[in-house]
Amino acid sequence: MEINDWNDAERRVERAQELFEQRKWQEALDELRAATSINPYNSSWFFNIGLTLDELGRLDEAIDAYQQALEIDDQDIQAMHHLALDLHQVGKFAEAIVMFERVQAVDPSFEPSYCARIITYSELREHEKAEEMFYLARLYKEHCDQCYFNIGVSLAARGLYDRAIYCFTRTLDTEDDWPEVHFRLAKAYHLRGDHEQARRHYIQGLRQDPGNVDSLLDLSELLVEMDRMDEAGDKIRRAVELAPEDPACHCSHGRWLLRRRQHDDARSALSKALELDPTWPGARLHLAMIELERGELEPARKHLRSELLLRPEEPDALRDLGNLLLDVGDTRAAGACFKRLIQLQKDDVAGWLNLGVTQFMRRRFDDGIASCRHALNIDPKCLPAHFNLSLALGMKGQFNRAIEAAKDGLKHWPRDLSLQRLEFRLRTLRLRARLSWLLFGWILRPAR
Repeated sequence: MEINDWNDAERRVERAQELFEQRKWQEALDELRAATSINPYNSSWFFNIGLTLDELGRLDEAIDAYQQALEIDDQDIQAMHHLALDLHQVGKFAEAIVMFERVQAVDPSFEPSYCARIITYSELREHEKAEEMFYLARLYKEHCDQCYFNIGVSLAARGLYDRAIYCFTRTLDTEDDWPEVHFRLAKAYHLRGDHEQARRHYIQGLRQDPGNVDSLLDLSELLVEMDRMDEAGDKIRRAVELAPEDPACHCSHGRWLLRRRQHDDARSALSKALELDPTWPGARLHLAMIELERGELEPARKHLRSELLLRPEEPDALRDLGNLLLDVGDTRAAGACFKRLIQLQKDDVAGWLNLGVTQFMRRRFDDGIASCRHALNIDPKCLPAHFNLSLALGMKGQFNRAIEAAKDGLKHWPRDLSLQRLEFRLRTLRLRARLSWLLFGWILRPAR
């Protein structure tokens, strides 16, 4: 390479730095690529290409650039670290962990490698390792806002909301202008049941980031729970204005309209969500609710079957879908929903109870009895489980066991008329069965 070429490459890199500072990312990238075409042996130039591609949101290309930098200098900690961050961003969490560990091997005191691994381990649901990274990071840096934020995410994912709230609050010790922290605090307070604190943090976060559509919709759900329906509607309409092509906004609007019993407008909003994304979860479920309100079972059934094909994984969605499928008499599909629900939440009493109902309706009495017993193992006071168990045993002709099941229920619910009547009916049936056998025995008595 001639000296003039070398000088040209250096000038292009200097020009790229100026353009980068001016936020002219594509022009900076063009200059850097031109420089590396002249001199492909400078690792820092490939590293700068990676940084520029990060700004452009072209993460896969940025990953390639950082890998090229490491092929030239395999000890470049910053290239390793940024490569690991981008691997995390594209969902390659295991590869990101390997790269963070390489950083640690080169420089154990490089605190950002521990900090970033907290959130990566959280994504892998390895929360104990996430905590280990948090405490290792504290050995090299006493306070790190990002570390407290990351470990807060891990704690919230485990349902440890008090500890998560403490950690999120610590991130605000040095800087209050961090809307994502306020949104995380709001969600943690919401899940803990402190609705007013949740509302305050949503509002504070939205003051700093007023265009955050997801948080507007989250706040609207909170306001619905607080029975502040008009305020919820305002937030949803604002979200629709900001993101008219986002199906989540129209689906939320449709659900809000359905709660207000504005069925025609709700149908339009939900249909708009499906027009934007035919696979949008929940839209057909709520359209089915509208059809059921109108007494239109067949259209409701079609919507529910389409929703089921989306294979929902959220427990609330599975519960609602299963219950509606029961309403339209599709017991096989309803049973599939409740089975999936109890796989996700083994201690869901209602899930076991309703699974039993679907099994009884399909005349699979032994399976239904087992499901009722599961429900009672979780909640011995579950009145519907006592009733259904007793009734099913009676239908099988096992009157002694059925009466005992009814008695067990009456120990917890001594004044429940339905259970009292069932026990009386079972005693009557048992007596009739005994009398019929006595008569049958008399008829068959041999002559002597």
